[in-house]
Amino acid sequence: MDIPILNRKDRKREYEYFSAAEHRAVVEAYLFKGMSFRKIEQDILGLDSDYFRGYRSMSILRYLGIGTEFKGLFKDMTVAQAVVELQQTASVDYENIIAILSGREVSETLCEADIQSETALDYRTVREGRRELIYTTRYERSPILRKRAIQIHGTTCTACAFNFYDFYGERGKDYIEVHHLIPLSTLDEEFEINPATDMTVVCSNCHRMIHRERNNILSVDALRQIINQNHLRR
Repeated sequence: MDIPILNRKDRKREYEYFSAAEHRAVVEAYLFKGMSFRKIEQDILGLDSDYFRGYRSMSILRYLGIGTEFKGLFKDMTVAQAVVELQQTASVDYENIIAILSGREVSETLCEADIQSETALDYRTVREGRRELIYTTRYERSPILRKRAIQIHGTTCTACAFNFYDFYGERGKDYIEVHHLIPLSTLDEEFEINPATDMTVVCSNCHRMIHRERNNILSVDALRQIINQNHLRR
């Protein structure tokens, strides 16, 4: 699926006038229902569309970079399916939209600097003998640790057993996300990382669910229990 390029406009003041719930409702109405600016303004935001002429709803979308080519783009999809499509673009640009659709508010930094939410907590690794040490004054993801973790744990999600290659074929080959069992943001001194015991692999959806609440990061076991409980209800 071809996803249009985002083109952000300076509509920060108008964007911040509305709540996170309203942001999401506007984005979903435009991307999934193909509603016009005026109809969104009237039906979603409860505003006088004759007075504002669609400007308020348009400003929310333009601040996120959503242009007219996005209208009704995901009309025949669920939110979960649309998120997967955006994640498969391998571009940081769509993290803002993914955040909105996932129920997370978009930060000013994300909108203005185009940085990935997954690198918000980054770290720096240095090599000392065979040890990988973590210095937590500033973090950044380590390709070395990631490679080792995947070599050890494979590419099947340890929470839900999803495998990108099985589902997407060659496009998903060797793709998986690495999760640190000890949240890096809780470390305030050097810490030795063992990819075998301190890291694991999870799919994109499970990774987001684990970190969805900053003050309540789930363990992989806890998320697995949630998945199993919901699966049994069906």
